[in-house]
Order: sequence, then structure tokens, then C-alpha cells
Amino acid sequence: MTTETGISLSQPMQAFLEEVQPAIVGTIRADGTVQMNPIWYDFRDGLLWLNPASSRAWGRKLEPGVPVTLIMVDPSNQWRWAQIQGEVVDKTREGGEEHIDRLSRRYLGRDYADHREDDPRLLVSVRPMRVIQSSIEDEEAA
Repeated sequence: MTTETGISLSQPMQAFLEEVQPAIVGTIRADGTVQMNPIWYDFRDGLLWLNPASSRAWGRKLEPGVPVTLIMVDPSNQWRWAQIQGEVVDKTREGGEEHIDRLSRRYLGRDYADHREDDPRLLVSVRPMRVIQSSIEDEEAA
């Protein structure tokens, strides 16, 4: 079920999104083509949290209300994946540097090594609106 507030994700889907794995974010260019970029993300409070540098084209496209699609693929099993179609809720510089440190600790086990005052990080929240997935829901029954 989809509403203006998004969808509620199942427990197996939430657990999958909490695993450490890269995501591919898809945004729409001005000419209508799709741009796809590998990114770090985290999932909390029912939202996906992204962290582009201000200079990144994909991040500049993410404004509140804009649709965005992410796909996560389990690095140890390519047939275990989820596509999240969502909508940008918020985008701010506030908390961006702290968030990239959080993501770096999640993915690398240490704080981020390349903070740049001339290219500040942005904190972008995405509300899931639709999920397309492989057998993630079936794993709980196995």
C-alpha cells in the first residue's frame, strides 16, 4: 500500500536494508536519460539517508518531492536484491559532515577521510513509496 507518507517496509526488508551493501541511485537528467551512481546509504526511521557532496550532479537533482530509485544488491548473492522507488523528503547541509562520518564507519570502520570545506556534504532523506524485490520476503519462511 502506498500513501503520501510512503509505505511501511516489512521486517525482512528492513533487515535487508540495514545490511552493509552499496546502493545504486538513479536520477533523471535534464534530457530525460537516467544517471546511475554507486553510493553509500543507511536506513533508519523508515527513511533512506543519502549523502552526496555538493558538487555531485546526482545530488543536485535531489530536491524535496523529486522521485528517485535505488537498487541494493547483496554482494554475496546477486539474486538477492531490492529496488526502492521513493521520493525525496528533505535535503540539507545540516548534519551532512556528521552523516558521512557515520556512513564511512558503517562501510569502512573509520571516520571519513576527505572532508572538504569547498565541497560540503548534503544530507538527503528518501521516503520509500514502492518496493520491487527478489526473494527477501521468502527468507523468513525458510
